[in-house]
Amino acid sequence: MEKNIHSNPAAFLREEFTDSELGVSLSVCYNCSTCSTSCPVALETRGKFNPRSIIQLANFGYEERLIKDLSPNTWECSMCEVCQEVCPQHVDLHEVFITIKNAAAELGNIPKSYSSETNQVYLHGKAVPLQPAIAKRRAQLGLPISPEVSISEIQHLMNFTPAKAILDQANAKSSSQEESA
Repeated sequence: MEKNIHSNPAAFLREEFTDSELGVSLSVCYNCSTCSTSCPVALETRGKFNPRSIIQLANFGYEERLIKDLSPNTWECSMCEVCQEVCPQHVDLHEVFITIKNAAAELGNIPKSYSSETNQVYLHGKAVPLQPAIAKRRAQLGLPISPEVSISEIQHLMNFTPAKAILDQANAKSSSQEESA
């Protein structure tokens, strides 16, 4: 299986931002900043994270900066969709951010916290494996037993899709960065 879905994620992104329904959505943005003034992450970071700047970069062909340099870092988006709800032009910001994150992931540009959590899902079937203390507390509260998950099925799905190869690439990149630091 190939490590990347696209041989050139930046070129794929450019095509998505120009020659698709997503490109049409992007093209109607008139930079009003409503997305940025309503974004909880932008408010919390005092504008360091700014949805409008991501849309501008996408519109003006800076795909490499978005997916290689992660500048600005689209992974900071919490995917709450507030920006999309308030956009007067109905730009599909959520889909833009997902598309950028997917292209960055194909290059192995995934924050360590995301790849660590995905590793947990791959190994245990859950991001947070059930601990005996939690199982005991669930029983005390009269909650049902947490359902078992088929780890082999999850691993099969992740191996069948590019997910595992992308995760391995991100882990290798993270390891090499730690060694060079």
